[in-house]
Amino acid sequence: MFEDVAERLRAANQGKIPFEEQVESLYDLRDYILENKKMEQDLLLMYTYMAAITTSAVTRPEIFQYTSERFEYIPSRYIARVQRLVTGWGNSYAGALRAVAERCRNSTLQSMLNRYANSIDSGVPDDDFIGTELSSIRSIYRNTFEQGIELLKKWGDAYIAMLLSASLVAIIIMISVAIYAPDGIEATLNTSYLIILLISVFGLFIMYRAVPDDPRTHGLAEICSKEQGIIRRLERPMILITAVIVLLLVLAGVNAGVIFLLAGLLLMPLGIIGYIDDANVINRDEDFSTFIRGLGSIMGGKGITTGDALQEVDRKSLVHLEPFINAVSSKLNLGLDEAGTWKKFIGETGSYLIYKYMNIFRDAVALGGSPDQIGKIVGSSMLEQVLLRRKRDMMVKGFIVLLIPMHGAMIGIFVFLFEILLTMANAIQEVMAHFEETAAALSGSTATIGGSMGSSLNIFVNFPEETMRTYVVTILLMLTVANMFAGKIVMGGDRYIYYFFASLLCAVTGVIYIVAPILVDAFFTIPAFVGV
Repeated sequence: MFEDVAERLRAANQGKIPFEEQVESLYDLRDYILENKKMEQDLLLMYTYMAAITTSAVTRPEIFQYTSERFEYIPSRYIARVQRLVTGWGNSYAGALRAVAERCRNSTLQSMLNRYANSIDSGVPDDDFIGTELSSIRSIYRNTFEQGIELLKKWGDAYIAMLLSASLVAIIIMISVAIYAPDGIEATLNTSYLIILLISVFGLFIMYRAVPDDPRTHGLAEICSKEQGIIRRLERPMILITAVIVLLLVLAGVNAGVIFLLAGLLLMPLGIIGYIDDANVINRDEDFSTFIRGLGSIMGGKGITTGDALQEVDRKSLVHLEPFINAVSSKLNLGLDEAGTWKKFIGETGSYLIYKYMNIFRDAVALGGSPDQIGKIVGSSMLEQVLLRRKRDMMVKGFIVLLIPMHGAMIGIFVFLFEILLTMANAIQEVMAHFEETAAALSGSTATIGGSMGSSLNIFVNFPEETMRTYVVTILLMLTVANMFAGKIVMGGDRYIYYFFASLLCAVTGVIYIVAPILVDAFFTIPAFVGV
């Protein structure tokens, strides 16, 4: 059906779909941003793989062939183009590398391809070049990651400052409406929405560009960690239930604070389980670099198989990986399939880095490489990423500690001020009604005095309560969603981190919205007007 519509549109527009070029340019921009964001980490993974397989007696065509088959690494796709130029068109490796480099948009990858071509022309052995490049790419990755952390720290502070400024603009607009009660305020309120939206999108985009790429979970569909399995089973039902309940409560006109609080409580189990899984994955990654170096050293030093080497690994020092290592060791001793056993180990850990580096280790050993050298190569690259992740986590904790109170403060100021303005407007309306009754009962100069007093208080009359309440709830929703995305971008992790921040921020928003009118009624009164 959609194909027929597309063909009719092309026929009516000289073979083009309206806005087709603009949409394609947007997709190209997205692919370019995502590719550049992942390039340094994938270069590190690819060079780790190439350095690992060169410990065996592989030739240059085999290095390029094996590497080109690792399509999960972005740079490997360019290596595959080199391999096609060599095998299909008869180019030399040096010429094919330069040809692909000319069409490469990433400067780091382009430089690497040109250096490889130069090393081939100079007669440098492949293993020497790859070892040197691995050391270089580790330095490049470390530098890029640390720069991203510094930029993220600065843009995180800027995001909070900008969003706070936008909230102040919204507060000023609300006070102005309360004082003057002008007609046709929808355009002014829409301007406030637009300001907060633009600031949020700009800040989130800049932080996303600055944040280093650091995937935590492997995302395998067949097998996953225990916590990820629970989330996968609960995710769709819980989101559907939450959406239906929120929609019904909105249609029933229930207090917005109750809706926020209930949504936060319903999403909280997913958020808590996701946060636990994220912490477990980080701990397992830290243990894995030690484990893989030890396993490789035992296999290479004693010349024994993986199953026998696992018996001699010091598991007590690997607290977070010990249950998984025990499971692998038991299955291998029972004679179960080794590939399936390690696949289950990778899946149950839930870790992206373990998934990548364990496969590199096993593939290189299967090709006849030296296990102890492979273990050192893989463990060193893994350790580099683990240590950089620690640096990021230190910054993340500071940002989160600032984000949650800042969100509560912005919401609190906004809601409390709205309730105070509403209370003041209602009190003044009562006083104005009293003045009108008094003026009707009096005559002469006394009536003139009452009328003048009434007109002087006219600035807080006709406060559009329903319109402004909708305005307040909309601003609260926009701030909550923006801060949820900000927390996820800075913290990283899988999509379930969204649930963690959504539950936390919605609960904070709901509690403040419910408590604010109670506290205002208790502490904010206008006793001077009562006896007038």
